[in-house]
Formats: sequence, structure tokens, C-alpha cells
Amino acid sequence: MKLIVLKVLLSAVAILCWLDIAYTIQPAAQQAVRISNSQDETEAGAALMKLGVPLQRDIRGVVRWIEAAEGELSDEAMQYLPSLSELEWLEVGGGDVTPSGIKHLKGCSSLKRLYVHDIDLTGDKLEWLSSLTNLEALSLQRTGIDGKALENLNALDTLVVLNLSGNDVTDEAVNQIARIKGLEVLALASTKITGAGIAKLEGMAKLNELNVENCDIMDDDLEFFMTMPNLRIVYAEGCNINDMAVFRVITRFPMLAIFR
Repeated sequence: MKLIVLKVLLSAVAILCWLDIAYTIQPAAQQAVRISNSQDETEAGAALMKLGVPLQRDIRGVVRWIEAAEGELSDEAMQYLPSLSELEWLEVGGGDVTPSGIKHLKGCSSLKRLYVHDIDLTGDKLEWLSSLTNLEALSLQRTGIDGKALENLNALDTLVVLNLSGNDVTDEAVNQIARIKGLEVLALASTKITGAGIAKLEGMAKLNELNVENCDIMDDDLEFFMTMPNLRIVYAEGCNINDMAVFRVITRFPMLAIFR
């Protein structure tokens, strides 16, 4: 009996020792991962600076923002972005970035504000969009995309600003836009949107600002603006609407301003 008790005690001691070792190893492993990530980020930052990409850091020295509005980013530079684990704000404008380079954004899950403009993404399905679930603002202005790319948008609970201006976006794309219930600002200027597309925005409770400049919006389509209870500003320059139609709407909905 004593022998059995002794064996049990020895087994218990062995288990406690194993647990102590395991808990000792776990923080060490986590620290090793943090060190590795920090090294990757340092190397990525150095490589981007060498390529002439402007980096903005917080008080800890961590890269949080990149404003590359004048073609500073390239496909070569894009490959380093996923190593910037706390990158929240990114602008990619002009330059030689192609769909092969832009796909590296799939690894930038920390992004909250992404502004892509004046690069050619024609035909690209933007599959990388599905990984960016924390986006609050997204602009794809003048990139040649169509509405099908929006099918990969998963940031439906966080997105408040969406700019698709200057693309071949049609009324069909509004079905995807209407999924974003928290959307507050929507820009569709110089697209193929018509009144039929605006009608699909009915009930967008938080939409506050809408830009439909140079779209095929007619006098009768102004009625659709009143189906969005918090809409306050509409930019409608270049649309087919007259002063009398605007007057009739703002008389009934005085909190709405229509600029044309």
C-alpha cells in the first residue's frame, strides 16, 4: 500500500514539474515570437525607406501610417507591408503598383484606413479585401474596378466611408453597398450609377453624405434621397436635375443640402 502511495506521489510531483517547465517555456516562446516579429518589422521598414517610401511612426517608433500619394510605392515595396504589424493608415496613389503588388495587402489585417487611387486594377477581383476586416474607410478611386470586387468586402460592421468614384460601377454594385449598414459617407461620382441604383440605398439609416456628381440622376430620382433619414449632404453637380426639383425636395426635407 505504501509503495502505491509513493508511486502516486512521485507521479504527481512529475506532473507538477512538467507543468512548471511548460509555463516557463511558453512565455519564452512568446517572447521569441515577439522578437522575431520586431526584427521582421525593422527589416521591412529599412527596406521601404531604401526604396523611398515615406514612413510615419508613433512615439514608440512603430510604423503606423504611410502616405504614398505620388507613386512612391511599387510592387517590390508592397511585399514588405505585411511585416508592419500595426500599420493602420495607407495611401497607394499612382506609380507602378499592379494587381500582383496590391495583393500583398491580404497580410495587412491591421489596416483601418486604405486609400488606393490612380492605379490600374481593371479586372482584379480584389480577393485580398476579404482579409481586411477592420477597415473604417476604403477608397478605390479611379482604379478601373467594377462592382464585382465588392463581393469580397468583409468589413461590413466597421466601414463608415466608401469611395468608388471614377470607376465603371453600375447600379448592380449598390446591392453590395447596401450590406454596409453603418456606412456614413458614400462617394459614387463619375460612375454609371443611375436613379435605380440610388433607390437601392433606401433605409440606409446612418448615411449622412452622398456624392453622385456626374451621374445619370434625374429630377424624379431626388425622391429617393428622402428614404435615407440621416442624409444631410448630397453633391450632385453634373446631374440632370433642375432648380425646381431641388426646391421641392428641400421644402419637404429642409435638413438636406443639395449642391449642384
